[in-house]
Amino acid sequence: MEKLSKAEIQKRLIKLRNYEVLYPRLKAKYVKLKARVKFLEAELARERRERVEIVEMLKLQIEELRAMVFGKKRGGGDDHEGRGTSGKKPTNPPKNKKPRSPASYRRPTPKDEEVTHETSHGIEDCSNCGEPLVNLREVVRYLEDIVIPALTGGKTVTKQRIETGFCKKCRKWRSSISIRKQICSLGENVRQRIVYCITILGMTFEKVARDLQDTFGITVGDGEMANILTMEAAKLLPEYHHIDARIRSGPCAHLDETGWPVQKGGEGQFGWVKTASDSPDTIFRLGRSRGKGNAKLLLKDPDQPIVTDDYAAYDGLTDQHALCWAHPKRKFRDLAESSTLMDERREHCRQFYEQFKILMKAVKAVVDSPYDVKVRLREAGKFRSTIFELMTPSAGDPNKLATFKATFLENTERYLLCVLKPNIPMTNNKAERSIRPLVIKRKLSFGSKTQKGADVMSILLSVCLSTWWSKPTNFYEAYRAMIRKWKTA
Repeated sequence: MEKLSKAEIQKRLIKLRNYEVLYPRLKAKYVKLKARVKFLEAELARERRERVEIVEMLKLQIEELRAMVFGKKRGGGDDHEGRGTSGKKPTNPPKNKKPRSPASYRRPTPKDEEVTHETSHGIEDCSNCGEPLVNLREVVRYLEDIVIPALTGGKTVTKQRIETGFCKKCRKWRSSISIRKQICSLGENVRQRIVYCITILGMTFEKVARDLQDTFGITVGDGEMANILTMEAAKLLPEYHHIDARIRSGPCAHLDETGWPVQKGGEGQFGWVKTASDSPDTIFRLGRSRGKGNAKLLLKDPDQPIVTDDYAAYDGLTDQHALCWAHPKRKFRDLAESSTLMDERREHCRQFYEQFKILMKAVKAVVDSPYDVKVRLREAGKFRSTIFELMTPSAGDPNKLATFKATFLENTERYLLCVLKPNIPMTNNKAERSIRPLVIKRKLSFGSKTQKGADVMSILLSVCLSTWWSKPTNFYEAYRAMIRKWKTA
């Protein structure tokens, strides 16, 4: 074996010392870099996950905005209000509709006292060959039609000769009837026709003017119509307050709000509605802000139970505050049918939505059953456990679903108030149906020009729609009866 030289030994000793010093340093550096890489990988995964969630959230918002702007395609979905879905195949196809009855295609036979004219149409010979007919018999048929005054000259113009005289004792001029400032004015029938077209039919001033011109041959200006509506609202103001009192005396009230612009001097850009749960009575307040104060003024009675959506302005109005089940159902359904979610997450949302529908069906069965306080308390306890289990966030929840779950869980007692208390509906659909004519009218007329006009429209819509929804034999007769009632009161 060859002996190493002193120089070689010295060289190897230096190399060994370098290994002994550098190795711990390199090892420490390696461990530090490994930890750094692990941290960066975790950060990258977290950023990627957050990016996916943000993109998912933005896609859901775009989907909501698209639905708000362009609407949803009618797909025959199972929404609680009967609205369409996003156009895809519905999860629960609608049940087969009942066919129309044959009677719906035929008019009922008029009564003898309803007949206004009678004609006879005889025949003796065959219209084809001229041969005399035998075994003649009579067949009775009825023809119903309307009279268009503009075509028949049916418009009436009454020239009133009013005698006046001066009373020396009172020092005032007296007349047999009140003398209007305008030489020519419109009668009661025209005024009520204008109110009917504006409130029940939802027509604009322009269309009402065309209807009066084309149908009755009467020309009316916008200013004259506005004055007529103001005078009719003043007559109906007592009935407006009477409707409000009837709603307050009912078992429950529904509240909702929607936009109602006021161009000049408005107190706000929203309209509020309050409707009774057991009758068509409805109150509107237009041209208001969306603040909590308007909800308090609308409710008035803090002891009355209410049903609303989950809008914060309704919080604290009453101790008996129920929340609508249809609103969360709609949100969960939209997530289950969203085309922006990944397949795995959409399937997760769909499974959750199916479980929520089962829960909602069970709650509805209890609410529709006869009220028994012991049974309701027991069922409410079961529902609390089910809601806690169902609404607990899970790993597969999109952020939006997790938020909806947390909100529902926080308001569990409000959602279960319909189970614990009698005569409280499960949804706020009554208010949404009542506010729908207002939404349609807003799209046609773009709200009110002034706050005074909004107040006038509040009275007219409240009284006229409440009367019309009560299905009177004839709206005009019911309207005149109200005028007479408060005129003599």
